Amino acid sequence: MFFSIIIPTYNRAHLIVATINTVLAQTFTDYELLIIDDGSTDNTTAIITTLNSPKINYIKTENYGVAHARNTGIKAAKGQYIGFLDSDDSMETHHLHTAYDNIQHYNQPPVMHLNFLFGYADKSNATKNKLPSTLPAAIFNSCSLHVNCTFIQHTIAQKNLFNESRALMFAEDWDFFIKLATRYPIQLVDETTTYLVDHDERSMRSFNEHQWVTRRNALVQSLNADSIVQQHYGSKINVVQAHMNTLIALNFAVRAHKLKTISYWLKAIGQHPAELTTRRTLAILKHTLLTW
Repeated sequence: MFFSIIIPTYNRAHLIVATINTVLAQTFTDYELLIIDDGSTDNTTAIITTLNSPKINYIKTENYGVAHARNTGIKAAKGQYIGFLDSDDSMETHHLHTAYDNIQHYNQPPVMHLNFLFGYADKSNATKNKLPSTLPAAIFNSCSLHVNCTFIQHTIAQKNLFNESRALMFAEDWDFFIKLATRYPIQLVDETTTYLVDHDERSMRSFNEHQWVTRRNALVQSLNADSIVQQHYGSKINVVQAHMNTLIALNFAVRAHKLKTISYWLKAIGQHPAELTTRRTLAILKHTLLTW
């Protein structure tokens, strides 16, 4: 088959059917759908069983995290290209057809990335993602790529798995894309065919300082341990660290913790002075001044 689509999920029985249905509604039908259940304790298994689709391969594991779930799907995949979809997001019906046409047009690139919209479920505030201008350099500044839009040749995906460290959780995508972009050309196609749904249960909504510091340190450690990143882009790792520090600073700013905000923001400026000119710095200053 041409595509293997991997959906990792954990306790999303109330959301996942809508997500799966957007895959089953694709106009391009040469694909398999691997649903990797990361140890759900709700009725996900019963829900998936009722769908009774020959396209679906349901695999349940222990709760090891989203990176392990995606890797499990990659190892089980049979398609020429591997794609992903988070269990709370959706595909437009032409997503796979658009991907297939562009893969043929660009002569089977190692990695191809379409684009996405994000916003509320009713799409009343849908906003288009801005793709990076240059790769791999731009991927160190922020991660504007998303797994939902990514298609990777099977053999390349098998050799470039996600880092499964629990400490890295929720930053594993950025780690993955940095390592992928420093090894292979990524063909960017600015066609929006997936939708990221903004809701209260999204993993990135919660904030805990210790967890974010642990995540930042794990990301820096993972990049420093990668020989290709270290050899060719070692100086860019400070940019990643600065970006994480401004993200922590912004979370403190919106919660009116001024001393913490200033502390993390100054760390970021010291690591990468260009953070002074970013939209995030403007947001930090706005929140800090308004609550002074």
